[in-house]
Amino acid sequence: MSTSNGNGAHDGSSNAASNGHGPVGPLGAPSAEWLAQLANSMFRLPPSGVADAGTSPAVASAPTSDPHAAVTTTPVITAPAPPVPTGAPHSPVAPPGMPVSAEPLTDPTAAYYFLGSATSGSPLGAVAEGMPVPADAASTASSDPYAALTTAPATTAPKPPVPTVVPHSPAAPPGMPVSAEPFTDPTAAYYFLTGPADGSASGMPAAPAQPPGPAWLSPGVAGDPSVTAARADFPALHQQVHGKPLIWFDNAATTQKPRAVMDALTHFYEHDNSNVHRGAHTLAARATDAYEGARASVARLLGASSPEDIVFVRGTTEGINLVAQSLGRQTVGQDDEIVVTTLEHHANIVPWQMLAKEKGAKLRVVEVDDSGQVLLDHYASLLNPRTRIVALSHVSNALGTVLPVEQMIAMAHKLGVPVVVDGAQSVAHMPVDVNALDADFYVFSGHKIFGPTGIGAVYGRRDLLESMPPWQGGGSMIRDVTFDATVYNDPPYKFEAGTPSIADAVGLRAAVDYVMSLGMPRIFAHEQALTQTLMQTLGSIPGVRLIGTAADKVGVASFVIDGIPTERIGTMLDQQGIAVRSGHHCAQPALRRFGLESTVRPSLAFYNTDAEIETLGRAVRDITRSVH
Repeated sequence: MSTSNGNGAHDGSSNAASNGHGPVGPLGAPSAEWLAQLANSMFRLPPSGVADAGTSPAVASAPTSDPHAAVTTTPVITAPAPPVPTGAPHSPVAPPGMPVSAEPLTDPTAAYYFLGSATSGSPLGAVAEGMPVPADAASTASSDPYAALTTAPATTAPKPPVPTVVPHSPAAPPGMPVSAEPFTDPTAAYYFLTGPADGSASGMPAAPAQPPGPAWLSPGVAGDPSVTAARADFPALHQQVHGKPLIWFDNAATTQKPRAVMDALTHFYEHDNSNVHRGAHTLAARATDAYEGARASVARLLGASSPEDIVFVRGTTEGINLVAQSLGRQTVGQDDEIVVTTLEHHANIVPWQMLAKEKGAKLRVVEVDDSGQVLLDHYASLLNPRTRIVALSHVSNALGTVLPVEQMIAMAHKLGVPVVVDGAQSVAHMPVDVNALDADFYVFSGHKIFGPTGIGAVYGRRDLLESMPPWQGGGSMIRDVTFDATVYNDPPYKFEAGTPSIADAVGLRAAVDYVMSLGMPRIFAHEQALTQTLMQTLGSIPGVRLIGTAADKVGVASFVIDGIPTERIGTMLDQQGIAVRSGHHCAQPALRRFGLESTVRPSLAFYNTDAEIETLGRAVRDITRSVH
């Protein structure tokens, strides 16, 4: 007889007791006998994956309606795993001519625990003398498996299979001598390299080759049918929703992912999975190379001077919080002021509100006109000697307005005020050059630019990053720790506490390299033409009110229809296979400026077409006719 203590916990007084997953032993834990039976039943599964008649239902059954469950509930024992690529791991014995230091670790500033002695100055911290130099680390970009996945988008031919992993080898490639000298190059980008991958002083890997790009991405050729060539790279676009072809117009919320991103993630987990930096083995070297290669790609995308100006974060929200909690706490005091605009996403409002409340400071807000563009005269009137930080969007996520950030940054800098730019809605749609903008900080999310979720980046001006205190403490962001004090690492690493999101950074690199290989100027020109078509199509429909009609904008068309709730419009469009966002878009102050609580927001990416916009127009016209 099973008994209970009244809280659902069995008292263990009978071997027949059950917790819903088989007999239980003392303290309500499963009995050893039942666990053994469960284990045996799991290992009795035949190659077909179908359980024997005596197999426990807990093992054999799985919900069939959940496509993700179908991926994971069948044990992967149907075929032998492919052989692991043969590779020569880093050996404890140095290559010929490379001495092995017998000295113990004595340098408290060394970045890697396994090093015997160190040389400071590398972007990754201290580097060991006598460290084996993997041969392929100094080879050309063609040996980089991730570069091979992303530099040639499959717009004209099927994508080649994932390249075979080229393992790190203790022998140098033909024509590449192995130096007997210890590692002393302070400009090297990676701890296991004898120098920058492309020979440059910055250590930034060479940019991928820029192919001509498909004709439809040339200026003035928007909507060419050959867009289907690029769309072939995005598997999620090739499905039906409610029996209709999916039309993805929710790109301001998140973008779909090209095959190159998925292949990069798979390749990393199948071949290179390791923690980064402090590992003295081959996979750690590969993972570090891939992770730091992602940092270099982001630096190229933003026009940053060095990969060291790029801090990896979870996304735009975390990036803004980092700046607010580090620079903000350092510079903002009682009665100081922080300036934002009416158009900001909540992620660029709430962190500054929290800081202002903590410090007794004030939040000042720049007004916008009826088209949704900021009023520069009002902005100028808000700047004063008490202004400590300006935070503004490059592009409004709710309206698509492109703010005059270069001019606004220059105005703030006249008073010595640093500017934080939210670039979440700009990096995927237009060329960005942080040096030309003279931005102090520029923040974006990877999933907005065809990359994975959970990864983003902060560009920071070097002198500011060096002066700012860390935000979070832990591993990786330190050089030396005692119970009395901690010596912090250099930027960007002092802002990357703990194990980073390594694979997502690799996926972000694939996404960045993909759009850069297409060419951001081409993407911008194509999307500008699509935006004009979208605005004209919706603006011509009786009963539709467009919100945000500034002359300078990118692919967002926010609208309402009198008499129909925005949520209902979104649901009706979904029935036609059209995905749009309905709601306040995490920009309630911006919408309330126009007397609204929500809008319908179709938003574009370069893989959208004129034909899709026409389908949206017909669907919206049908909806308006249903009530007018």
